[in-house]
Amino acid sequence: MFRSLALATLTLVGAATTTQAEEGAFDISVGGRVHVEASTSSPDPALEERFQFEDGVDWRRARLVLNGEFLDRFTFKIEHDFASGDVVPTDVFIEATPNDDAATFRAGHFKEPFSLSIQQSSNSHSFIARPAAVTALAPGRNLGFMVHDRLPGDRVAWAVGAFRDSDGYDMRPGSDLSLSGRLTGLALNGDEGSDPLLHLGVALSQRQPTADTVRLRGRTGVRLAPRTVNTGRLPADGLRLAGAEFLLARSSFWLQGEVLSAQVDLLTDGRRARFEAQYVEAGWFLTGERKPYSRSSRSFTRLRPKAPMPDGRGAWELAARWDHIDLSRGSVLGGSQQSLSVALNWYLRSNLRFLGNYVSTDPAGAGSVEHVGLFLHFDF
Repeated sequence: MFRSLALATLTLVGAATTTQAEEGAFDISVGGRVHVEASTSSPDPALEERFQFEDGVDWRRARLVLNGEFLDRFTFKIEHDFASGDVVPTDVFIEATPNDDAATFRAGHFKEPFSLSIQQSSNSHSFIARPAAVTALAPGRNLGFMVHDRLPGDRVAWAVGAFRDSDGYDMRPGSDLSLSGRLTGLALNGDEGSDPLLHLGVALSQRQPTADTVRLRGRTGVRLAPRTVNTGRLPADGLRLAGAEFLLARSSFWLQGEVLSAQVDLLTDGRRARFEAQYVEAGWFLTGERKPYSRSSRSFTRLRPKAPMPDGRGAWELAARWDHIDLSRGSVLGGSQQSLSVALNWYLRSNLRFLGNYVSTDPAGAGSVEHVGLFLHFDF
């Protein structure tokens, strides 16, 4: 019944779009993405005794999205994910840009302005999963509003917003109320060609934990892997997140990284616990492409191969990443780990690619585990 209702809704939207687009009032498009991951894990016996590892195939994302513009100054996005079997909202927001070059206002459910890796779309990441440093310490999507803008010259951008935890869909640090902001600048303003582009940024988030509880946790590199670092639920009445980021692109080489920290105000003994994480990743396009940079999201974006299939061979990329996270401080024994990842990626077209990852993770004092993963990405 749901499928029939969804199909009927899309049909009606399409009809309304056609009619109103002719009048110049609306412009609406429909799209989506499908991400499928297959992985296998080889843990040491000591690690396998403590955690449950799975091999198999998993739907990572299966999304439908409706984008639109109206009245020359308003845009909206309605996107839901069906991969889990439930209908989960991802981006559902409306945005208004005044005609006098004032800042843009956004309201709804969307990504908080925090972390370079979070702002980068899952359609353009070079690895199967985001770093554990990011998934453990950076907030994702929540319900709220945001004001953002780019200064004249397009070298400096800022975003500030207020949010609250929404429905428990996002397992990242949630809060009853949070204030988050991100400031980025282009120290080197290179664009296409060999001119270097250097992006620097900082982000802060002040959060009031939901139900006075904080939980920080991260996986070992693939979706089916367990969360080998985990603070458990910590009684806390405050959480502050901070991050510093950089990004470099020159010719076919790219580099990015972040340093993240979380300071938790514990209720148990009135102390503060500080947790830290870092990652660095780099890549090289063997076929000569340059990884494009988005001036709106201030992150890397979709690659367009020079010779797409079927007439060409597509684009090939070799990438590596180091990822470290430490969730143990004082009486909090959440564990620490570091991972090394290598990726070989084949971009058949701008909307179709295969990622191959090898990940070696060493949780402190618990042995090590190796993962091999394959990832299919298609969007329309």
